[in-house]
Amino acid sequence: MKMPTIEDALEISGIEVLHPGGYELSKRIGEIADIKGKKVLDVACGRGAFACYYARNFNTHVIGVDINPKMVEASIERARKDGMEHLTEFKVADALSLPYPDSSFDAVINECAVGLTSDPQKCLNEMVRVAKLGGDIVIHESTWRKHLPENTKQELSLRLGTVPYTLDEWVSMMKKAGVSDIYNEDWSSIDKSLLKIREDRVITRLEDIYSFKEKYFSLFPKILVKYGIKGLVYLNESNKMFMPLYYNGTFGYYLVKGKKYAADNATG
Repeated sequence: MKMPTIEDALEISGIEVLHPGGYELSKRIGEIADIKGKKVLDVACGRGAFACYYARNFNTHVIGVDINPKMVEASIERARKDGMEHLTEFKVADALSLPYPDSSFDAVINECAVGLTSDPQKCLNEMVRVAKLGGDIVIHESTWRKHLPENTKQELSLRLGTVPYTLDEWVSMMKKAGVSDIYNEDWSSIDKSLLKIREDRVITRLEDIYSFKEKYFSLFPKILVKYGIKGLVYLNESNKMFMPLYYNGTFGYYLVKGKKYAADNATG
């Protein structure tokens, strides 16, 4: 039986959890990509929180796509509640085969979901394909910041539910996809990233991402029903393995941004 990943737990909980960095990170993305008044694609938009943020705060038209129909439904509802229906659209789509012509968007953004796909390089290639020449490509991704043995990274990736890479590897993949003028920012500090992921309340420790009530009356019962006691034990083991990696700086998050260059300037 497949065991639950940390990413699975976030989805199963049904609790609104923002990407690491929260709205401060999204504000920064909007600034460095200069998205005001532009046409933006939000790849793997989740429940639509950030697409609505971009629309509301930068007066930009945002199209959000996600492979999960439930996420798209939640995004549409979020836009309705936020009064952002006139500036947003949401659609079920695969990040590895985006349903848009070449050169459709001024900026293409992906927050913490390139590594979730089965082929991160293809995901980046697609993001670049649908961007206009000179358009901005922005990712915010899970990143190994210190050396770990390959077998350890593989096990941790399985438990996390996404595949982190080193910063050099992310930059290399961006270049291969056709991105130039690459710029990065380190968003790994816990107070700058993971402590910002709750929209509804302030948290001061990683251990408090879920409240007692959320853990014992929502998340854990759902894990038990779907995966049994072994699944719950596995998930707790995964969380215990990852906590020290956040605190000691082995694992973190980087914001990486660049521009789509002309095909005849590509270096492969």
